[in-house]
Amino acid sequence: MGMMKRREFLIGGTLGSALATPQETLEVEVMEVFSSSTGPSALLIHHVDEATRETFANWLRSNSGKQITCELRSKRSFTARIFRISLCFGRGLILVSVPAIGIAAKDILKIK
Repeated sequence: MGMMKRREFLIGGTLGSALATPQETLEVEVMEVFSSSTGPSALLIHHVDEATRETFANWLRSNSGKQITCELRSKRSFTARIFRISLCFGRGLILVSVPAIGIAAKDILKIK
């Protein structure tokens, strides 16, 4: 895997610009939100329940660094980039170039 420039990491960049295309839409739970009033933002996420833990972990391993689409229950959607946190099994970090307004811990996101 090639090195990613810090700016590309923070704002999404152009590496891997094609959307990740999982076989199905996955639901994830937001664990923590890191946001400022001007962006960028980060969302620490994990599986929704034990039944989806392994599926999410496998999907995350094969899609780390890719651009995704996230949808809130309110149907608001946004594009982001997802990364696997290698030292934390089943944890992902979603990076968004804008403030994470209206997203809180325990929210459920659908990712595509």
